[in-house]
Amino acid sequence: MSGMQHFDHELTELDRQIVRLGNLCGLDMLQDKTVLSILEDKTKLEHFSKERQKPFLLLKGLLTLRYMVEQQCIDDIGTGDCKQVLSATLLK
Repeated sequence: MSGMQHFDHELTELDRQIVRLGNLCGLDMLQDKTVLSILEDKTKLEHFSKERQKPFLLLKGLLTLRYMVEQQCIDDIGTGDCKQVLSATLLK
């Protein structure tokens, strides 16, 4: 598996899980402002009911992991190829 295919698969799988957990929390993860709100700690755990707190924590962790994978993609295959991989993902 090439580097591009490896990152394509990883990011696609992370995006699926992020969107699924976002839905469980009542959040539209395809909206940039939602993603930024979580990453910037403007959307907080206490904003959610008890049953949505665990999915939110998992969501926040996966978002952090996703951006770490993006950075690794840039480091491993370069900006141009990584940009091509990212253009096909759900979260832009």
